[in-house]
Amino acid sequence: MKLSKLPFIALTFIMPFLFSATAVPAAAEQSGYLRVITEDAPFFADSGGHDLLFYLPYTYYVKALDSGTYFTHVEIDPENGAAIDGYVPTEKLFYDGLSVTSAYPEINVVTAGSTAFYKTAEQTEILRYVFENRTLCYYGELPVNGEKLYFTGYNDRLGYVRESDVMPFTINIHPNPLTFIPEEPDAPSEPAETPESAEENTDVLRIVIIGCLAFAGLLALFVAVKGKPKAHAAASYYDENDYE
Repeated sequence: MKLSKLPFIALTFIMPFLFSATAVPAAAEQSGYLRVITEDAPFFADSGGHDLLFYLPYTYYVKALDSGTYFTHVEIDPENGAAIDGYVPTEKLFYDGLSVTSAYPEINVVTAGSTAFYKTAEQTEILRYVFENRTLCYYGELPVNGEKLYFTGYNDRLGYVRESDVMPFTINIHPNPLTFIPEEPDAPSEPAETPESAEENTDVLRIVIIGCLAFAGLLALFVAVKGKPKAHAAASYYDENDYE
């Protein structure tokens, strides 16, 4: 074999592994969406995964822009807010090939009172104050020091509000089937009883019943014989006074 052919042969074996690493995200680029498959899928502002903004809502979808081995560039485009783009770990996303409607939760966060609208999660800089009953667009949430912050949009600005400063709300899981969760195998069913085995079981049961009846009869006979009084032979007794 010529040495010049070795690189070509090596590349032939390596190429399938290179493509398999990004095959799922690449397919999503054509259809548009990847699904969030964990409850701790982070959304970063940078491609290196250093600037964490929030965690994505579980079971919902993000639009794939560019796939990568470690991070995938995605876009979030809620109907009630502005589109934003960022980076999500590729392992936290899944291409399910399903038809997608309402890809992202349409949540309106409503302030419970006059609320500080923070620029960063450190809450050191206030962008503005938001009055009571104002509606903000929900993107995700971030736990900080035992408190939950919501990353939201308001009047073309992005920032954080505290959970304690807004009205309570819930996020239901996306209605699409959870195809990314492996189904548990069905428990093996017991084999159906054949006519032959049913007949054998009947014969065994009949023998057991007959045996029980026979044992009961012998026991009753034994008790009857055991309880019968014994007959004693009459003893002769002679008294010399009987005859004078």
